[in-house]
Amino acid sequence: MPLAEKIICNSFMEMEPDALALLPNALPLGPLVAPTSRPVGHFLPEDLTCLAWLDAQAPGSVVYIAFGSSGVLDATQFQELADGHALSGRPFMWVVRPNFTTGATEGWFGAFKRRVEGKGLIMGWAPQQRVLSHHAIACFVSHCWWNSTMKGMLHGVPFLCWSYFTDQFANQSYVCNVWGHGHEDLPRRARGCREGGDR
Repeated sequence: MPLAEKIICNSFMEMEPDALALLPNALPLGPLVAPTSRPVGHFLPEDLTCLAWLDAQAPGSVVYIAFGSSGVLDATQFQELADGHALSGRPFMWVVRPNFTTGATEGWFGAFKRRVEGKGLIMGWAPQQRVLSHHAIACFVSHCWWNSTMKGMLHGVPFLCWSYFTDQFANQSYVCNVWGHGHEDLPRRARGCREGGDR
């Protein structure tokens, strides 16, 4: 890194001034977020019907749950997360992409979808930036990869963090311990949504 003329990074000075001060050759170009006015390339097709569902929800009421493109939960984790959100009594929107879980049966998941119909919306992929900027979103249950972290922080959405690997743990520490904008270790510490932030 000291040999590089510039280190281009998806960040901005107001977001992490102490870290960027340690890298005098850093060129923060962030926040790098996709425009919401037109479609862009995505991992899976986005389900835009969720926006109309969000429009029908009360401001600051919906828990948004999304774990990105590579995290996988075992059947027990998946079912406990599902039951926790169903029992919370809050409306929730959950991105469950194909192969998100191992071992949970289609029969169980189908029954869960019927149980939460009207209260919970489950989809394969969401327009995340548009969701996080929506007035109905109360908090973001996230794995804390950097792009998701940047989008959530950009829109002032409080986090419930459930990190898996790599930089997610450092990002979770930033969200919870440096920026004071979330809670960590969702399975052990929280099932609902933290009050606070500007939602």
